[in-house]
Amino acid sequence: MHFHRSKALTFGMELELQIVDDATGSLAPSSGELWSELKQLPEIERYALEATQSTIEVTTSIHEDSDEMEVESRKLVGTLKDIAQAKGLNLRGGGTHILQFWNEREFTPTKRARELESKYGFLPKRFSTYGMHVHIGMPGKAEAIQVANVLQSLTPLFIALSAASPFQQGADTGFCSARPLETLVYPYGGPMPKMADWAEFERITDEIFTSGLAKSLKDIYWDVRPKPEFGTVEVRVFDTPLRMQKGVSLAALTRGCAALALTGKLQLPTIHVPYNTDRVNRFLACRDGMAARLYNPMIGKWRPAQHWLDLLVAQIEQEPLCAADLRRIRELQSMADGGQDYDIMRSTWQRLAGANDAAETPGSPAYAANTREHCDRLLS
Repeated sequence: MHFHRSKALTFGMELELQIVDDATGSLAPSSGELWSELKQLPEIERYALEATQSTIEVTTSIHEDSDEMEVESRKLVGTLKDIAQAKGLNLRGGGTHILQFWNEREFTPTKRARELESKYGFLPKRFSTYGMHVHIGMPGKAEAIQVANVLQSLTPLFIALSAASPFQQGADTGFCSARPLETLVYPYGGPMPKMADWAEFERITDEIFTSGLAKSLKDIYWDVRPKPEFGTVEVRVFDTPLRMQKGVSLAALTRGCAALALTGKLQLPTIHVPYNTDRVNRFLACRDGMAARLYNPMIGKWRPAQHWLDLLVAQIEQEPLCAADLRRIRELQSMADGGQDYDIMRSTWQRLAGANDAAETPGSPAYAANTREHCDRLLS
C-alpha cells in the first residue's frame, strides 16, 4: 500500500453539517437541492454529499495556520448557507439533531450510498450523525503509524472536548456525546488497534478486506486511521461543534498533539494498563464529557479530563507551533463549566421548551426556535 508523503503537520478539516428546514427546524432531506447549485462553483471539490440527504460536508484545503483555515472555512460555509437560505433551508452544527429518527432518513442516490445500504441495511441511516474529521500531514508511513497510535490513545479526551450530541429521537440520551457510540455497531468501527509498524497495518487491513465488508480504508470506521492516499493521519471522533470556530480550535489541538507524537515527546505507555480501560475511557468520555474522570495512559492514573488537557497543553506550549494555533488551544483549555456544546444544547432546549409538553411536538415553535439558535451559532 503506497503512502503518499505529505509535509509534516500540515492539516485540514472536514465538517459534516445538518441541513434543516428553516420554518420547522426539522432535518431536511435536501442535499440534492444544494448540490445542484454547488456543482456550478469553482470550489465544488470543497463540498461532498454523504450517505443520507440531510447532510452536506465541507472540506478545507491544506493549511499550516489555523487563522487561515478559519478564513477559508467561513467562506465555504457562508456560501453554503446563502444557497440554503434562498431555498428556505439552513445549516447548523452539533453531532445530532434533537429530532433525529433513523427511519426518517433518506439515502442519497449515489453509488456509494447504495453500496452502504446493500452491506449494512438500516445502519447507515442510524449512523446519519454529524462528525468532524481532522487530517494531519505525515512525512512517511512509519511516522503515520507512530502518530496514529498516540492520537488513538488521546481519543477519549477528544470526544469529551467536542461532545455535542446529547439528544436523539426527541429525548436526552443521558450522554454528552451519543454519536461516537454508533460506530461500535460496525464490525470495523471503534478504536484503531495498536499497530507495531506499517507492515502490521497492511496485514490487518488486508485481512479486513477479505471479509468483503470493506473494499478500502474508507470502509473502516476506526476512530483514527492512516490515509495513505492523502499522506495523513485522520482523527474521526469529534462531534461537529456548534460553532465552526471551535472546530478550527480542535483541529489546532490535534495538530499540537501530533507534533508531540512525531518528535517522540508523547509516547504510548510501557506500563500495564488496567483491563478494558480503552473502552471504559471512551464510554465515560461519551457519557460525561469534560466532567468525566478519565484514565490518562501517559501517566497511568485516573484524573479529571481537564487535568489531562492541562498536561497536554503545557507540553504543546513548548512546541514551535504558530501563534494562532497556541491561542486557540489555550481558548479550549480555559472553557469554564457550562461552556461546552452539550451544556449549550441542553440549556437552550430547556429554556425554549420549559415545562410546556406541547413544545415536544415536532414542528412546534420551540423546536423551530431551538434549531434557529443553533443555525445562528455556526458562524458566530
